[in-house]
Amino acid sequence: MQIIRQWYKQIKFQTKVLVLMNALIFIIFLALYLYIHSITSQNIQEEVGKKALAVSEAISASPSIIQAFDEDDPSANIQVYTDAIQHKIDAEFIVVGDKNEVRLAHPLKDRIGKKMVGDDNERALQDGKSYISKKEGSIGLSIRGKSPIIKDGDIVGVVSVGYLLEDIHKLVWKQNTPILFLLIVFLGIGMAGAFLIAQHLKKLLHKMEPEEIASLLLQKEAILQSVKEGIIAVDIHNRITLINEATKEMLQIETDVIGKRLDAILSFPLLHYAKTNEMSQDTEYIIKNEPVLMNVLSLKMDDTLYGAVLTFRKKTDLEKATRELSSIKQYSEGLRAQTHEFSNKIHTLYGLIQLQHYEEAKQFIEEELDTSSTYYPSLENQIKDAVIHGLLIAKYNIANEKGITFEIEKDSSLQKINDEQIRQCILLTLGNLIDNAFAATLSSNRPYVQLHITDVGNNIVLEVDDNGKGVPEAMIDLIFEDGITTKQTIGHGKGLFIVQRAVHALDGEILIDESDFGGARFIVILPKKGANK
Repeated sequence: MQIIRQWYKQIKFQTKVLVLMNALIFIIFLALYLYIHSITSQNIQEEVGKKALAVSEAISASPSIIQAFDEDDPSANIQVYTDAIQHKIDAEFIVVGDKNEVRLAHPLKDRIGKKMVGDDNERALQDGKSYISKKEGSIGLSIRGKSPIIKDGDIVGVVSVGYLLEDIHKLVWKQNTPILFLLIVFLGIGMAGAFLIAQHLKKLLHKMEPEEIASLLLQKEAILQSVKEGIIAVDIHNRITLINEATKEMLQIETDVIGKRLDAILSFPLLHYAKTNEMSQDTEYIIKNEPVLMNVLSLKMDDTLYGAVLTFRKKTDLEKATRELSSIKQYSEGLRAQTHEFSNKIHTLYGLIQLQHYEEAKQFIEEELDTSSTYYPSLENQIKDAVIHGLLIAKYNIANEKGITFEIEKDSSLQKINDEQIRQCILLTLGNLIDNAFAATLSSNRPYVQLHITDVGNNIVLEVDDNGKGVPEAMIDLIFEDGITTKQTIGHGKGLFIVQRAVHALDGEILIDESDFGGARFIVILPKKGANK
């Protein structure tokens, strides 16, 4: 047994499948044949028994047999009568005995006059009943039909008609031979089918062994749970087949959802996008008031859709890195603008000194000090949040480089923001609205942008005004939709759409109106408490 186990462990998966399936098929067909053989044997024995009983009843009721009992030697006539019938019905024996169970007729002449064997005549001779019995007689084990011989109301003898069980078994085997042949044919077909199935499984498993698959499964599970992105897989019926811990955390799921429908936890037409391929990479979506970037992957084989995989990650996670890069870029642009401007001014100052125009140089320096305080005002008393303060300084530098007058109203005020989600929303909103205002004023003779911030009360209010051309009345109701823009260049129309979603995620509001300066005014109202949770 140990050798068989060792051999089984060493053989390949395809061979294991083939061996197991063939063994199973063989056992099933063997059990089926034994069952058929048993049923056939039972039915034939019942039929033979009924036949023996019918013949014994007919002989016991025969007038020739009954009248023979009145003769001095009944055996002679009875023997002739039974021999003739025995050859016609192919019985192994027909035995007639008197009421003392002494044989009056028997196929073997030397046994006439001797006592009948089997001890199964009692019911016929005493109770007068006809019946079927299976007993060992002088010829062998046989199925017998027993009937009493009744004359003038008295039981005078018994008739026993029998068929050897050995002959019945031969008949059963003869009957079952075609069935056995068919079963052998089907067994061969089943084994061939098992071979084809094993080949097919080998192909489906990419010729990998179960141990390799188990190892890959463990690796996949480890990778799946280690990634920070949310991952959900569904089958063709939209039932969840895979979900990682990051997804459960994002969607606030605490129970097991494997096997449940996706729409029970997330309202997103995943299968539709998988079938149509309409969804672009990193599509923005709101989940639990959190903006995320989604990607859909179709699970297909030979153009047949088997399911889909949805991956998504918090946009704020990407925005943190993006903001850091953006801040660096803005500071870089600001420094570049300052470097370029002050380089020209230093050259001018150097030229005045070389020409010994000292008074003009002194006056030039004083004017630059006044101008610098105008372009780069101190916001520390108004904007207490360092991150937002830094953003506004960067915007001042960009405005200065582009020749745009950018002012913050003197009564603006903003305390330090402790809620990171609110801070990120303000940064996103100010960055987009101010950049849009800068772009809108470039066609003006004196481009001007004004910002007003206040956190007095329960809300934080942001107002951005410009003296550009404003928003056409026909576009006011559409301006916040994805892809809608007043710019002529391709690739715009995302900013206001993203801003609106971020503001609404915090239960805030964004409005658009006509500015007092002739352009557009955008008003954003954010509750200090953030989104209602």
